[in-house]
Amino acid sequence: MKKIRVNYIFRKRGEGHNSIEELFHSIISCLPEHIDPHVVELPYSGASLKAVVLNIWHVLFLKGVIHVTGDVYYIGLIPFKKTIITVHDVKFIKGSPIKKYLLNLLWLVLPGLISKKISIISRFSKEEYLKIVPSASKKVEVIYNPVNPLLKKCLKTVSQTPIILHLGTKENKNLENTIKALVGIKCKLFIVGKLSKHQLYMLKLNNVKYENFLNIDFVEIKSLYELCDIVSFASYYEGFGMPIIEANKVGRVLITSKRAAIPEIAVNAVHYVDPNDVDDMRNGFIKVINDDTYRNKLINLGLENVKRFEIEAVVSAYAKMYQFN
Repeated sequence: MKKIRVNYIFRKRGEGHNSIEELFHSIISCLPEHIDPHVVELPYSGASLKAVVLNIWHVLFLKGVIHVTGDVYYIGLIPFKKTIITVHDVKFIKGSPIKKYLLNLLWLVLPGLISKKISIISRFSKEEYLKIVPSASKKVEVIYNPVNPLLKKCLKTVSQTPIILHLGTKENKNLENTIKALVGIKCKLFIVGKLSKHQLYMLKLNNVKYENFLNIDFVEIKSLYELCDIVSFASYYEGFGMPIIEANKVGRVLITSKRAAIPEIAVNAVHYVDPNDVDDMRNGFIKVINDDTYRNKLINLGLENVKRFEIEAVVSAYAKMYQFN
């Protein structure tokens, strides 16, 4: 079979921002032999005109398929290329009305019209995207994110002082209500991500024992999944929600919310809570800690659910997408 060169375009590496890169490195590691992968990290970060122009120039003369792995969708503005964009969500655009209009145009609308193909990581995110770029509907294919093959089933009994793993500290990750929900529960909170002054204040005010992990690679995240007893993910918004399938794979019970793409990915394999209701969240933590039968039921459902996200099917879908007439 003829070799296909695929250039994987990664945003400039930034502190605490490596989830997309981890995801696509796992995909690249499993590609069939006829795909010739080349990772291209862009030289500039941010959304300034200079960064956009120089990053486009960095890609302009590449040969083969251009696969924009996420975030820097404006690379899709380059015409006459075999360009594929992978869209993760559409909620990243913020600012004044004029700024939002321009970013929508340069990051979503025009790249969506010019690019040859678009992969989107959930049906929910596809619906959100097509509200903005309806004319791109014939180019769009839903390809779920794969669970990282480094993760393995690692069952354990709940510790006397349960470890609760919380991934992410941005506003949508709902750390503040999680902290409030854990007041009075004997546990330790593992937090992955940079803590704000307000979050540090809340942890101290509510006397929640915690450890904070910054800029760690996926091998360390894997260790945290194996060490923890419960995964906390009562998020307000997710285009997919990688911790859902990662917790499923390792065999950890997950507390989450019925928001955005989460129920599409998690189905019945998690304990759902209202992310705005601290009492409901607290009751959820207490139930999965104390009710062994219920917790084990959810774990078993998770081990079944994660089969939908094994990497082989995802790699096959992308390999097919790289076939251009």
